[in-house]
Amino acid sequence: MKKRAFVQLLGAAAWTGPVALAQAQEPWPSRPIRVIVPVTAGGTADVLAREFGRRLGERLGQPVVVENRPGANGIPATLAVARAPADGYTLLLTLTQHIQNPVQFKDAGYDPIADFTPLCRIGAAATVLAARASLKVDSATELAQFAPGKGLTFGTTALGPQVILEVFNQSAKLEMLNVPYKGEAPALTDLLGGQIDMALLTVATARAHIQRGTLKGLAVIAPKRASSLPHVATFLEQGFKEVNWTGGWYAFMAPAKLPPAIAARLVQELRVIGEDAAMRKLFDELNITVNWMDGPEFQPVMKRDMELWRSLVQRSGVVIER
Repeated sequence: MKKRAFVQLLGAAAWTGPVALAQAQEPWPSRPIRVIVPVTAGGTADVLAREFGRRLGERLGQPVVVENRPGANGIPATLAVARAPADGYTLLLTLTQHIQNPVQFKDAGYDPIADFTPLCRIGAAATVLAARASLKVDSATELAQFAPGKGLTFGTTALGPQVILEVFNQSAKLEMLNVPYKGEAPALTDLLGGQIDMALLTVATARAHIQRGTLKGLAVIAPKRASSLPHVATFLEQGFKEVNWTGGWYAFMAPAKLPPAIAARLVQELRVIGEDAAMRKLFDELNITVNWMDGPEFQPVMKRDMELWRSLVQRSGVVIER
């Protein structure tokens, strides 16, 4: 009888074990979700993260908290997400620097493909080379004629913009000096104050100042002119074919090996949010060209962009040991 009771006890444990485990697992999401952004508050990426986060929280019934971690070209923020549990509670709203860092740094510390689950690409924001109002040029063409020997400075908020402007710098033989910033807000402040001569900023950040005349727009980096700055020609239109990077984007990522069910839910919710009319209006205000891609189709595009960026980096010589 004792042996039979022991066997029955083992059998009951075998059946109740999975049930108890299933009951112990909480339904997702059951607590707040964190979205880490690798830039300072107030920039385009931050605005996107907060608006997507607010709407995602409403749809999922849990708060979505945005955490800004600027600095080091976004590497610490990216590493924080790569090392987080793959449980759907830590996301990354990132920029093209996600795939640029492993090309530019000898050791960025992460693999942009293997260490992440891509959720979606949102789109690209046009950037503009903005100059202080007192600079005696009105275009990149005039800058190329005016700048040699002048010791001009340009501000950049990440290594990506630095590479692009260094390629321009070298192709036009300008010998300008780069001044790095942790975000667009401090770069804009110094540009308006005359501490630097120009800066590469998103159109959304510089637009109002260019329209008011407190800054000048010299050239846009985009496949075509920004709709809100139609008078500012692209670098390509002005004959600078070397400045040909048009692959910038904003995207949501999660840690690698995110459970398929959670990944599919996030992709679905983010897509619904992105298709909302109010969000499309925000994209227009931010001068973001929407080229949405769900995660699985976005992954090979990231690999292609890495190779395109590698060729620009080799031309610029901007590779940094870390």
